[in-house]
Amino acid sequence: MLRALLDPAVSDLTENSLAGCDFTLLDGADPQSTALGVTAIGELTLVVTDTTRPLGAVRVQCSGQHTVLFVDNRTWGGNLQASIRTLGTGSLVFFNDIGDRFVRLYDVSLRSHGQVLFWGRGASAVGCSMEIDGTNAIVAVGDDALISDDVWFRNHDMHAIHDLASGAAIGRPAVNTILERHVWLGHGAMLLQAERIGMGAIVGARALVKGGVPAKAVVAGTPARVIRDNVSWGRLQAGMTAAERLSIGLDPL
Repeated sequence: MLRALLDPAVSDLTENSLAGCDFTLLDGADPQSTALGVTAIGELTLVVTDTTRPLGAVRVQCSGQHTVLFVDNRTWGGNLQASIRTLGTGSLVFFNDIGDRFVRLYDVSLRSHGQVLFWGRGASAVGCSMEIDGTNAIVAVGDDALISDDVWFRNHDMHAIHDLASGAAIGRPAVNTILERHVWLGHGAMLLQAERIGMGAIVGARALVKGGVPAKAVVAGTPARVIRDNVSWGRLQAGMTAAERLSIGLDPL
């Protein structure tokens, strides 16, 4: 499943990114997991690259089997706050190196089997909620994403929708949701069966996105539409850094 994430438009993760790292496998109930800030209910395998760096405050409730939480925490500042539930078997939650970024995931629910949630290098979130459905579904947050507060990800229709005249099901199936690198989701943005948000894009506050967003575009409204193209953003008000420009394929100046 991770091969689908080895896309330079999404992350700098490669097959060799973690070569030479030390990996420690812990049972979720192990006191060492608790010392790292992980509270687990059910069967969880925690994999970390540094047993001395706390993750933050992470609660994982596993109703299914073989859930893996993988964290590359070699440079972490302990700023992850998350509540994660897995209902199926064989789910993977993968946090790449976020360094000192702050990540708060109010509620993440992986409802089916074989699902993957990927969190990219340096991505941050003030507050985010996710409902992920569909066997082998992937939700990927690309490197250096900036997610504001009260943002929702839903990759599926929460309930069945039927045409009452014909009896036909008209709801869409679950989709993979991919944020490419350096995407900014504004306060209260809602991604409902959004498939791909292009690199450098900006999703306005309270926008409702279904389908996709072009790279280096600003979208706003309900439903969201492009209101400006060939733009991007920087974390600093002074402008984009050289690294931010390079991340979306621009001359660093």
